[in-house]
Amino acid sequence: MRKRLAQLFCLLSAPVGIIVLLGGCLFGFSEKPYVAVKYYDLANPPRIQLTRNQVKVLAFDSTEPAKYKMIYQGKNNEMILDDYNKWIQPPSLLLTRYLQSAFTQSGNPPRDSVLLVSGNVFMFKIDLQANTVSLGVNYVIKGTPDNILKPISRSSVIFTSKFEKQGPVYFVKAMSECAGQLASALEKDIKSIKPNEIKAGK
Repeated sequence: MRKRLAQLFCLLSAPVGIIVLLGGCLFGFSEKPYVAVKYYDLANPPRIQLTRNQVKVLAFDSTEPAKYKMIYQGKNNEMILDDYNKWIQPPSLLLTRYLQSAFTQSGNPPRDSVLLVSGNVFMFKIDLQANTVSLGVNYVIKGTPDNILKPISRSSVIFTSKFEKQGPVYFVKAMSECAGQLASALEKDIKSIKPNEIKAGK
C-alpha cells in the first residue's frame, strides 16, 4: 500500500515540477537586468556682467527632434536613441535656463535699456563618427517695450566641440562648451548694440 502511494505521489508531482521549471525559464532567466536611467544637465555657465543693458532671455523653442533622450548619429547617418541616458530637460529648455543663469542681473534698469533674447534650437547633435557635438541656434535680440516687434540683431550660428571619449559625461562636457560659446556670441552682439539702436529698432 505504501509503495503504491509513493508511486502515485511521484506521478502527481512530476508535472508540477516541470511547470515550475518552465516558469523559471520563461519569467526568471529571460528577464533583462535592471538598468537605472541617468539624467544629465549642462554645466553651470560663467556669469556675464553687462553695464549698459539688462537682458531677459525668453523661452527658446526647437525644431530639433531630440527631447529628453540623448540621440547619437552613427554610421550611414543612423540615429540611435539612448533609453538610459537622458537630458534633464529638452534642449530648448536647457539652453533657456543656461542663458538665463548666464545673464542674471539685479536692479531696475531704465525701460529703454532692457533687451529681449529669444531663439530656436535647430541642431543638438552628438556625432559618434566625428566625435563631436554640435549646437545650432537662430536667435533674435529685440528692444523693449516700444520696439519689441523690431529686431535689433539676429543671427544663425552653429558651434561644434570635440569630446575626449564616447560616453554621456563627455557628451555633456562638450555640449556645455558649445552653450558657453553661444553665451559669448550673445554677449558680443549685445555689447555692440548702441543706445540709439535700442530706441529706434532696425
